[in-house]
Order: sequence, then C-alpha cells, then structure tokens
Amino acid sequence: MYLLLLTALSVGLARAADPCTLATASTWVTSKVAHACELNVPFDQARSMAVINSTIKSLQYYSLENWFLHSPNPLIPHDVNVRALLDTVQRTTATTGFKTDWDFNLAIADAYNREADGHTVYTAECIEGFSFNLPFSIGTLATSPFDATAVPTFLVNYDFPEQGRDGLEAFFESIGVNNIRPLDGSRILEINGVDASSFLVDLATRSSISDGLFGSFETVEPRYMRLMSRYSADTVSGLYTQEVGRFAQRVVWPGADSVTVTLQTPKGSKETLTIPWAATFVGSGNTTASFIAETCLVTDDNSAARKRKRDLRASGTPLNQRRKAVIPAGSQAAIRKAAASAPVAPPAAPSGNAVTPNLKSFGHFVTLDVYQLAEHPKVGVVYLEQFEPQDDTAAQDYFDGISDTLFTGLTALKAAGVEHVLIDQSGNRGGFIFAGAIAMWSLFPLDLYPGFPAVFRESDLIKRESDIAAATNDTDSEYFFGNYRDLNYVLLKNNSQIFDPPVPQTVNGVKDAFSKHFFDDFGPGSSSVTNFTSPPFEGKDLVFVANSICASTCSIFSSYIFQKHGVRSAVFGGTPSATAAMSQFDGGVKGSEVTDLDEMLFELQLAGLQDDPAAPQPLPINADITMNFRNAIPFIDQQDGILEYVFEEATKKFQFTKDNFNRPQLVWEFVAEEFFGKN
Repeated sequence: MYLLLLTALSVGLARAADPCTLATASTWVTSKVAHACELNVPFDQARSMAVINSTIKSLQYYSLENWFLHSPNPLIPHDVNVRALLDTVQRTTATTGFKTDWDFNLAIADAYNREADGHTVYTAECIEGFSFNLPFSIGTLATSPFDATAVPTFLVNYDFPEQGRDGLEAFFESIGVNNIRPLDGSRILEINGVDASSFLVDLATRSSISDGLFGSFETVEPRYMRLMSRYSADTVSGLYTQEVGRFAQRVVWPGADSVTVTLQTPKGSKETLTIPWAATFVGSGNTTASFIAETCLVTDDNSAARKRKRDLRASGTPLNQRRKAVIPAGSQAAIRKAAASAPVAPPAAPSGNAVTPNLKSFGHFVTLDVYQLAEHPKVGVVYLEQFEPQDDTAAQDYFDGISDTLFTGLTALKAAGVEHVLIDQSGNRGGFIFAGAIAMWSLFPLDLYPGFPAVFRESDLIKRESDIAAATNDTDSEYFFGNYRDLNYVLLKNNSQIFDPPVPQTVNGVKDAFSKHFFDDFGPGSSSVTNFTSPPFEGKDLVFVANSICASTCSIFSSYIFQKHGVRSAVFGGTPSATAAMSQFDGGVKGSEVTDLDEMLFELQLAGLQDDPAAPQPLPINADITMNFRNAIPFIDQQDGILEYVFEEATKKFQFTKDNFNRPQLVWEFVAEEFFGKN
C-alpha cells in the first residue's frame, strides 16, 4: 500500500514538474512559465528538414521575392533576400540543428517577417500556443489634432471587450500588480529606460519576430499604428471598441518577461512600474507530450479547417468568391472566437471602451455601417471595417449584403440631403477581392472592371500547371486563362493570352518571368451587382478617413479610387511627430492576392503534379505559410512597376486626442468640418 501511494505521489510530482502542465493549469500564468512550455518541445531534425524543404519550394509562388531584394522606392524600404535567409535555416537544420523546436520555427518566421509584407507570413502553432498580454495599452495622443507632436499615453485595458481578458485583472492583483487603474491616462515618459517615443518608433521600425511582432506592413507608420490601441468595429456586439494593439498583446513570446514604464501620473507625480507579461493558453494539450501531439503536429482536428478550405474549392464555389487579399488579425482567432461566444457582461468598472455613435444609421451589414453626421448633416459616413465577414455569413450572402446596403444606404443619404461622404477604412484588414470590387462599383458604377490589372509569377512548375489547366479547361484553377479578361475587358480565349509564353524580365539583376497583364473576371455583367447606374457622389465629394492600416483589398480599393477619381484623405495617428514621416492613407500591403501552402497543394493536386520533385509537400506540423502570389500593376506612377512601390501620401495628417481616439463620431465630425466647412 505504501509503495502504491509513493508511486502515485511520484507520478503526480512528475506531472506537476512538466512545464506544459504548469503553463496550462491556470487561465493566466507569467510569460516565463508559458515560455518554458514552448522551449520544452525538442528539436526534431527529420521533421524540421521536411518543413524547411517544403517552405523553400513554396517560394516559387512568391511574386515579390526578387522585387524585395532591393526597393526601387526609398519611401518603401524592402531589402531582404528571403531565399538566402531560408537557405541558412536549411543548412543549420541539416548540420548542427537548433536548440529547440521553438528556435527552429522562430528562425523561419523571422526570415519571412523581414519582408515587411503582411501577406508573407510563416506561423507555426507550436510558437503561438499562448497569448501574451499586458494590463495596459498605449495610445499616442495630443491635445489638439493639429499638434506637431503627440505623447505615448498609458491606457488601462482590463475592460476592453472581445480581447479575451477575463480574469486578467485578478491575476495581476494576485502577483502584486494592483495599482493600475488609477494610472489610466498617465503620460509614458520611458519604456525600459528609454525615452518612450524613441522606444516605440524603434520597436515599430524593427518590427522583429524576436520581439513577438510579425506580419509587418511596408512602412513604419502603419507598423507603429498596429502597436497602438485604436478604435475598431466589433461586429458581434455592434459597438465600436478599443483594440488592445500589438504592444500589449502578442501571439509570440515578446522577447522579455516584463516591461518597465516610467509614468507622469494625472496628478503630476512620477512613478516607475515593472510589469510582467501574462500568458493565457490558446492551444491544446496539458503536458508537453499532449501539447506536441495536439497543437504542434498535424492531427485530424487541427487539419479540419484546411480540409474545409479545400472542400470549399472543390464544391463549385466560383473562383471570384474565393480570391482574398487579407492579413492576419491582430490577435489569435481562438481568443476572439471565445470572447465572441461568451455571455456579454458589463465591465467591472466603466471604461468608455465600448462606444456607439450617436448618429442616425442608414444601414448596417456585418462589416459595413452607413451614417449621417449630426453636426454636419450634409455629410455621411461609410465605415468599412474589412471586406470579409468575421461570422459564418456565406460569401454570396456577404457580397449581396454589401451591395444592397451600399445602394440603399447611399440612396437614402442623398434623399436626406447628404452631399459629401467620408469613407472610414481605419484598420481595414482586407478580405475578398470581389467585395472590394463591389464597393468600387457602388461608388463608380461606370467603371466596368474596377481595380488594377495583375500578373502571376512564373516558374517551370507553375507553367506546367497553367498548361494542364488550359488543356483540361479546369475553371477551378487559378491559372486557367478563362477566369480572366484582357485590358479591354474581353474574356481570354487561350493560354497564349496569359501564360504561354510568359513575359521574361530582370528584377534587381535576377531573371524572372511573369504572366501577361490581366483583369479578374467577376462574371457576366459584373457591374450589375450594384443598382447604381451613375456615381451617387463625385470623387471631389468623397474623403478617406484612415490610420494608415489598410490591407491588400482595402489598398486596391482605395488606391484605385485615389488614382482614378482623385479622392482625398485624412490620416490620424502614426509616429509621435507629425513631421517625422509622411503617412500613406493606404499604407498596407498592395500585392493583389494572397495564397497559402494549402492553396498551392490544391492547385498541384488539380494538375496531378502533387508528386513532382519541384512541388512543395504538406507540412508534418500545424503551420501556415502565406505569401503574395500576384502583383497589382498601377495605371499611374508605373515607373516602379508594381503597386507595392507606389507611395500615396495622405492629403492631411492629424493626431488622435484624448477626446477622439476612441470616439470615431468625433473624428468624423472633425474631418467633415476640415474638408467641407462648418455648414
């Protein structure tokens, strides 16, 4: 009996000593405890070689690889040899190996992250098993929108909805960090002993995976704004909320276990706090072995989403409904999904973080809102949160809803005496390219095929895929000529019009080849998706409201309207100095379309080339590889070749203030007066 008890006690102690058991035993733990679990996953050379080999083979689909060897536009710095970086990872994997599996996956993520291209991301679930959080966010705020400089401001974020923060305050109080709420609104003087403004600009400039930041945008301004807390639509509750921002919530270990801040409090005193990062588990498994099996490796459960995506393609869903240009959300889907499904409860203390505009609504549909301003009734607002639903709305239902809501909303605005419209695209993460096209048609219905022409990258393998698609009339293939139109908007009739032969060119001294220019085909009579027969408003009567964050579909939509119709823009936020850097109103990815490894594998399967020696193979781990695989070709500023390098400066730049940073209604009223006057 004694021996049995001793054995049971030993087993219990062994389980308790397992770092992943310790890290998952509570809702919240310190980042040190969580990261110990991640580091406890051993490096597996054979498995890792399969991962890196397939990763390198997938690069042939990456249309920006040689463009990013050196930027032709100094305002948009891209100078990265991603293939060389991955070759180094491959050599290390094959020889000395890596200390842990976490180090191996971080090395690949680092190589992709240096591209500063939000489409081009490597994410392994094994290094994203935890969400790392601080009890405060940062807003860079000024006294007036016209101020030359703004100051980093301490924002208590315990009550931010939809961010998975239940129990966070109690955790910090349990470890002695219990004096946070009274410091809300304090000026941040220093972070980790460095002037706060300098620290944050440097952090945004590096945008390093070693700091837990990934999926960078092309320039520092949108990267800086992604660090900041900012207003965003919460389509679940129907409110506008504060996003935490990537300074305070990171999906990869943040590179340190604590942050030290020196504050000037609202009462004028100085206070220095060292605050640990807290972590919550978003993966599966409660031991190292189960964490590896259920989170790190491919299983029937975690491959289900990929299977559903492949089934979507095989189900006959039209290709134009599947094309996306979108970047990852700022926090894990698991957190937002859990928060959305949880009962809605009032915050522990009123925080003002949930705001409903006190405006007359002229339409709401999932990610779209239409309003008339109260103080400037001749001005309306179209808020485009993104171009993809966050809920289970079917693609065709979403497209129909966007089209119908824009038509009825804008028509009703005109009937109500509205003469000007603000288009707020702040923080827009992109989405379905067709949804962006519908928004363009609604505003400018006479533009038959709105948007920019595009090109695919070519390789021997891709060329074979296009030949097979042409020979078999495979309409489900991205490379089938019949899915596209020429520059006169006529459907292509054969492969010689797109891929046969490809167009050779030299990019940064490297020979490369691309398809001929084409437009997406959105189906016969595509412009009939809107009931407008003439533009509801002229370009001079539209103004973009932005914070520089505008992912690919958003950028294609807004860049096109700016270039063709001269729509002006007002950009809020960015680095602390209003003159330190120019801001783009659409400072996100402009690549045209994102693909991922599963899409590549599906294309290869369609062509029967899945076993080709040049073909990437399914990964043995639960990971995503996404990349830009089409380039958009602008019709102005074509000297740099692709839209990615066209820098489109904001018409006016303003600072967020303590009054308006979480009240979009105040931002809209301000912009209306700045561009259209008091009356």
